[in-house]
Amino acid sequence: MNYVSNGLNHLEEGGVIAISTRVAGRKVRVEVFNSGENIPEEALENIWLSFYKVDKARTRAYGGTGLGLSIVKAIQKAHGNGYGVKNKPGGVLFWFECDLL
Repeated sequence: MNYVSNGLNHLEEGGVIAISTRVAGRKVRVEVFNSGENIPEEALENIWLSFYKVDKARTRAYGGTGLGLSIVKAIQKAHGNGYGVKNKPGGVLFWFECDLL
C-alpha cells in the first residue's frame, strides 16, 4: 500500500499508476510504476532512510512523514525478501518480492 499511496501522491493530473506481478522461482515480484518525475539519482539510496523526504514541500501537502519506505525496507529485510526502486523513462518503478506458499 505504501508504494501505491506514494505513487498517487506524486502523480500529476492525467498520470498513470500501473501495478504488475510476475513469478520467479519461489518468489512473486510486485511492481508499482507511477508516471511523472524521476527521483534524483543522488536520492535513490536515501529514500529508504527514516524521515528522508525528496520533495519536502510536496510531502507536507499530503501529510507524509518520511517513514513509509523505511518501514517497507524493515519488513522486507525481516522476511529476507528484495525491494527496490528504479527510474524509468516517464516515471518511477518501485518493486518488492514475497515468498510463494
